[in-house]
Amino acid sequence: MKKILLSLLSFLIITLSAYANAQSDFEAGKAAYEAKDYAGAVEFYNKAIKQNPKFVDAYIRRGEAQLDNLKYDEALASFNKALSLSPKNYEALEGISASYAAKQDWANAKTYINKAIALNPDNYEFYEARAMINYELKDKTAANNDIEKAISLAPDEPSPVRVRCILKLADFKFRAAFKDYRLGNKLEKAKNKADKKAEKAAKKAAKKAEKAAKKAK
Repeated sequence: MKKILLSLLSFLIITLSAYANAQSDFEAGKAAYEAKDYAGAVEFYNKAIKQNPKFVDAYIRRGEAQLDNLKYDEALASFNKALSLSPKNYEALEGISASYAAKQDWANAKTYINKAIALNPDNYEFYEARAMINYELKDKTAANNDIEKAISLAPDEPSPVRVRCILKLADFKFRAAFKDYRLGNKLEKAKNKADKKAEKAAKKAAKKAEKAAKKAK
């Protein structure tokens, strides 16, 4: 019995260590990705996956890095692996859709973004993506409906307004397109201002917490 307990304890320690190492590599991958070192990010995500083969988020983030590094088939494989481990993962579905879109396979891109929307119907980015897919499929009505839905879900986000601007330009509605162009810039400035304000508040809170911790010692 003692040997069994020791074996179980040893197995638990090894497993926890592997998971901790996987998380460390995952965070390093995220940092590399933020620095636009997509190949480096993939290497870190590979290490994380080797430590924990069921690390769904690592497969998804690896897929994103591969997609940004123009490795579309590799990205597709990563997102599909994530989906096989987590069948209702809408991020994996969106990634598969984006991979097909990058390959200009618009029919499959639409199939998978539809599945992502069915699981997460309040994500404005999904409607934004589907609007562009519908545009490529030459379905103007569906594209316009989707972008209006995206804007209704996120009225303060500049991205869907800019997509609408593109759609208006493609439809030769230049006055409406220019109006959206100006609105997109206005929203972008407001968002940047809000982000800076939030960052400043976060730093202030962190300093306050640090001072409180020092006093407590």
